[in-house]
Amino acid sequence: MMTKRPLGKILALLLLGLPLFAAVTATVDNPAVTRGDPVTLTISATGDDIRFPALTEIAGYPIQSRGTSRNISIVNGHTTRAVEQRLVFTPTEDTAIPALDVTVDGTVEHTLPLHVKVVAPQAAAKGAPVQMLLRLSKAKAYVGEPVELDLVFKYLPGERIDDIRISEPTLEHFWIKRINTQAERSADSEGYITQSYRYLLFPQQSGDLEIPAIFAQIGTKVSTGRGGMGGDPFFNDPFFGAARMQYRKVYSEPATLHVTALPQGLEVYGRFTMHADIDKTSVDTNKPVNLHIHIEGNGNVEDIPKFDPHFAHAIVYANDPKTTSTLQDGKYFGTFDQTIAIIPDRDLTVTPQTFRYFDAKTAQPATLQTPPFFVKVKGAASVPAAAAAPHVETAAPATAAAVQTPALSGSSRFSPLEALGIFAAGAAAGVLSYWLLLLRGRDRLPKKRELPPMAKRVKAAKSDRTLFELLLPLKGSAKPIDDALAQLEANLYRGADHAVDRKALADYFGGQTGEDVALI
Repeated sequence: MMTKRPLGKILALLLLGLPLFAAVTATVDNPAVTRGDPVTLTISATGDDIRFPALTEIAGYPIQSRGTSRNISIVNGHTTRAVEQRLVFTPTEDTAIPALDVTVDGTVEHTLPLHVKVVAPQAAAKGAPVQMLLRLSKAKAYVGEPVELDLVFKYLPGERIDDIRISEPTLEHFWIKRINTQAERSADSEGYITQSYRYLLFPQQSGDLEIPAIFAQIGTKVSTGRGGMGGDPFFNDPFFGAARMQYRKVYSEPATLHVTALPQGLEVYGRFTMHADIDKTSVDTNKPVNLHIHIEGNGNVEDIPKFDPHFAHAIVYANDPKTTSTLQDGKYFGTFDQTIAIIPDRDLTVTPQTFRYFDAKTAQPATLQTPPFFVKVKGAASVPAAAAAPHVETAAPATAAAVQTPALSGSSRFSPLEALGIFAAGAAAGVLSYWLLLLRGRDRLPKKRELPPMAKRVKAAKSDRTLFELLLPLKGSAKPIDDALAQLEANLYRGADHAVDRKALADYFGGQTGEDVALI
């Protein structure tokens, strides 16, 4: 006779036995993915004390995100704790995930190894109801030459599409500029509805540059099954109840652009004009004159290098250039402006500045040049010629003449009147010597120290411009001066807002010796 056991006890025994056979598992959400798609690895374990491996990568691919969830269940008074760890990574080739060690209640458990197959994106076949196209305006270009890239998403009118997400192209070795901010909608000759996204590509190196397949994510609303009304299938449409968006991907074909290097080491492609001017042709000593360079034309002005000239007997501050760009009829136009501050200490010729590029119209190297400018420096010290060695005339040594002194006879005596004169002369000499000593002592008394002129001028400088011009002649003489000049330059020419410590500068100059201050 068969003994009947309560069903609850049987289920409890089965649940208690599960961890013995599968305490740790590892799964992937998809064993085959398209290159570029992420994979989620889920490690599950059941136990009271669970320790997952500390992973930063999976099979050489970095972990992009991670998450952990916990679940506690109680069956017939028995508590079961389950923990899941989810790791997201993006493999680019077929990937073998090795067995992983997980410690459960002090015992090391092992997951089974897994394999993920990575396949190349497949573009939809011609005539498919939904397609993604990638088109280049040309197959060959020079470095820096603009190439138009069109991404076209097309679908038949009867295809249900609730959301479209086009992946923005992120291309290596290209500078990218979006042409249209909104997709251009139209209908083609085959009856498809099209949405076009237009870009300009500027290749930054030579060679065969690959543009990988671009994909569109197509979203369709699907019902969650909780929106029906009275079981009527009509009301089970996502429009009437809860729904979620379900996405699928549609890929384009990849493309390759053959890029040729510019000749003669040139870096800029386009067609440009250039002119320059200075704000003054006569300037006081240690006052700046500003050279302004302007370039405009059709091409990527962001590639134009910064001008950094050097002139003898002048301090030069070359500001960073400012560029603007616009799109006109699908062509890229821009302007380049740079101001260069020059502080000469004598008359100066600002030599021509040169810009070389590859001309898009002539397909030849081209050179643009600014005119020279002469700057007169008022009050500049002239360079002295070498002074002749001074001629010093010396008198010939005179022949010693015989000096005859009358012999004093032992019987010679001073008269009383002569003795009185000698005494008066000695007394006068003594008084004079004492007075001279008093004057000398007064000269040696310490005087109150007066603030050096340079310290006064630093304190009196009310603006950054005034202080900058005051300190410029002393550049390189001391670190406090150079630090202050760097801050002032950033304020005046780079838009910074440094607070220059004028008191510290005045204290520095106040501590100079008289000789140092005289040099200033």
